[in-house]
Amino acid sequence: MPSDQGASEQTAADQADDELVARRRDVRGGKRREQILQLLQTVESGALSVEEIAERFGVSFATVRRDLSRLHQDRHITRTYGGVALTGPAELSIHQRHLEFTAEKDAIGRRAAEMVADGAVVILDAGTTTEFVARHLDADDATVFTNGIGAINVLLGNDDVSVVVLGGRLRAVNQTISGAEAEHMLHSVVADYAFIGADAVHPQYGVASRTLEQSRLKTLMMQRARQIVVVADRRKINTDQFNYWSPTPARWRLITDDDADATALSELRAVGADVELVSPLRALTEPTTLKGSPS
Repeated sequence: MPSDQGASEQTAADQADDELVARRRDVRGGKRREQILQLLQTVESGALSVEEIAERFGVSFATVRRDLSRLHQDRHITRTYGGVALTGPAELSIHQRHLEFTAEKDAIGRRAAEMVADGAVVILDAGTTTEFVARHLDADDATVFTNGIGAINVLLGNDDVSVVVLGGRLRAVNQTISGAEAEHMLHSVVADYAFIGADAVHPQYGVASRTLEQSRLKTLMMQRARQIVVVADRRKINTDQFNYWSPTPARWRLITDDDADATALSELRAVGADVELVSPLRALTEPTTLKGSPS
């Protein structure tokens, strides 16, 4: 009988050891999967091969495939032949995005810039639409905090604006700076306006970003401003094909073009958005003086 009890105790101890090993393996796997996602976000193509991931993390191909299966189940990634890519629509280069919906972005940027009073403090998110806000900015003695390389280049030609560059890691494909350094700088700011760019705008999820870092920074930008203005053309409205979202506050403004879907706009109004529509055709016929230089 004592021997049976001893055997049972040994079996229980072995099971506990096995469970501990399994938990540790799960923790390591979870951290590795998180690091795989972070690595995908820093690669300009947004894609990696199984071989590249295995070499980077020092694990077997079988381990990588298990990780990718788990990430695919969680809808974080898309499996490709011999590798993996981030979910969501393919990301265009900054040059390609400059060529798309230019009239709409110009009209949206013009209207947003008109809101800024002399002496205002502005948070200006990165993006091609927010770059048009910078181009049309006509306020005297304004201060602009920005993480967008395009906006920085434009505002170099505007002597009436003081520019504060938010520091951090540069993501070349969309010329965006983000990270802990940028977040730390914003904690000392309460801006009059935050102009937020978006990969998508959704009534349930908020404003979409390509990476977790960008999403965190957008969220903080909205928290550190008295007025939040999201600038996005009609393609971005009510799209949910992204993984990283920043929730919008109880009251905020959306400036978009007048071809945006009416039903989608009604859904956004229902969750607190003050929607303002602009006409690209009307904007094209109006004279304007740009203080910044186009990039």
